[in-house]
Amino acid sequence: MRALIKSNIAILSQKIGLLDLLLAKHGATQASDAFQKTCPIVQASIGQHYRHSMDHVELAALVASTAAQDASIIQQGGELHYDLRVRGGTLEKSIIEARKRLIDVTDVFTSLNETICEDKLIKTSSQPVRAYFNISADDDAEIGLASTIERELGFVAHHAIHHMAMVKIICLHTLDLTKDELPIDLGRAPSTLLFDKRQES
Repeated sequence: MRALIKSNIAILSQKIGLLDLLLAKHGATQASDAFQKTCPIVQASIGQHYRHSMDHVELAALVASTAAQDASIIQQGGELHYDLRVRGGTLEKSIIEARKRLIDVTDVFTSLNETICEDKLIKTSSQPVRAYFNISADDDAEIGLASTIERELGFVAHHAIHHMAMVKIICLHTLDLTKDELPIDLGRAPSTLLFDKRQES
């Protein structure tokens, strides 16, 4: 589970790094405009991709933290409703509020990693939960899938990486940032990075 926590922290760090780049390069007002600017290629803004992926990451982080503190709460039926989200709000429009959220969720993961003993982390990782999604646009009923906290921490990290790939497109094609300006390996999956390393050796 520590590897999953580390992975999520690394993704959050990339997200913070990109926001800091925008703020340093453009100042607060122009950075805020860039954060909200819709890319015609992906039909969304950085803010929308951040908010969407952070809704998932934050939910999984809080469920994991709650289980680590009091497993009985999760044993009674931990649930993650990924599609119950607030769209169009402050968290996808304010670069400052988005950055604060990233730091707050990073703190949850850091606390989980630093304050929970190994035995408790192992028990927490295997705690059963149900993950709920809307699977079809023809029916608004959620589908609940049996899972574990560990599995959901892996899912939200994987999900976030793919959204960061979309953010990279926005940066390069709509905000006119260069690849060299962006955080290293932004939006690139670990499997891709491992493949590239094997090709180079």
